[in-house]
Amino acid sequence: MEATVKDAAGKPIDDAEVTVQFFMPAMPTMNMPAMKSEAKLASVGGGVYRGNGQVMMAGRWDATVTVVRGGQRLGTKQLPVVAR
Repeated sequence: MEATVKDAAGKPIDDAEVTVQFFMPAMPTMNMPAMKSEAKLASVGGGVYRGNGQVMMAGRWDATVTVVRGGQRLGTKQLPVVAR
């Protein structure tokens, strides 16, 4: 997976901690509990971060990207991911 991180002026941010958390809510009718996993992404330069993550099964997941620098949260973004 890959994420590009920029400040409000569009300048790349290379010195942050970037994580992606995948979450699938419980499906009681299928007797399935909620699932989640987290991956840390490493800076490869130019504000680009890459890493490997794992989703346990096919379906719709919510992915939340979190960016932290110096202990301060710079931002988060949530988006849907469909695994097949």
